[in-house]
Amino acid sequence: MKSTEKQLEIRGYFSSKIESVFTKKPFDELIEFLNSKSAVERTVSAGLLAKAKNPKSIPFLCLALKKERKLYTKIEICNSLVSYGKSALPELIKLLGKIGNNQHKHIPETEFKKNNYSLPRDIVARIIIRIGKDALPFLTDILKSNDSIKISETIDTIGYICFYNRQEEIMLHLINCYNNNSGNELIKWKVIRALSAFPKSEKFLNNEYGLVENNRIKLEIKRSKKLIKRIYLGDCNFVI
Repeated sequence: MKSTEKQLEIRGYFSSKIESVFTKKPFDELIEFLNSKSAVERTVSAGLLAKAKNPKSIPFLCLALKKERKLYTKIEICNSLVSYGKSALPELIKLLGKIGNNQHKHIPETEFKKNNYSLPRDIVARIIIRIGKDALPFLTDILKSNDSIKISETIDTIGYICFYNRQEEIMLHLINCYNNNSGNELIKWKVIRALSAFPKSEKFLNNEYGLVENNRIKLEIKRSKKLIKRIYLGDCNFVI
């Protein structure tokens, strides 16, 4: 069933006519509109702040992202943060694993069987992967920290970026993270998944298969090796 115009507006959807009313608003007013009771006004504000290209918008957009519940408004806030690219990364990284409750808390029972890389569950991770390779130096620094929640979402982000943008030098950072978090099964499972982006990781995967006892990690090792073989064969027609 199609949504009515009113239903769409409640979710934050707006028309170009509404945007034109806000285009001449000063920067400070656009920032204020991020806190408007109207989802439409919040959406328009986020879109115009992207066009303003003022980096001072970034912390306000991140704060808005933490609070936002309406679909189209949240999408526009994400788009706006992506538009700031590398400049947005310091603030975004602070929020990894802190928004929503959809992140993996434990290794899932069901196996991911598609021939691609699973899209991160964390909304901030999804924004960062859209920024792309520029995020990798920031992300590899997190792998050396003691924040297991942030590390967990960072691994997903690195794995996704590297799966579609080959960055072989990142592999050692992931292996070091695996070794430094040997008591955390979720982090180990995520690193094994991320290593599917690195053909040279096959030796490490073979070795770990004989050492790990967790059956889900063993299955993930098999899956990563299978994807690596596809890469070696040049079959990279994965569906994102």
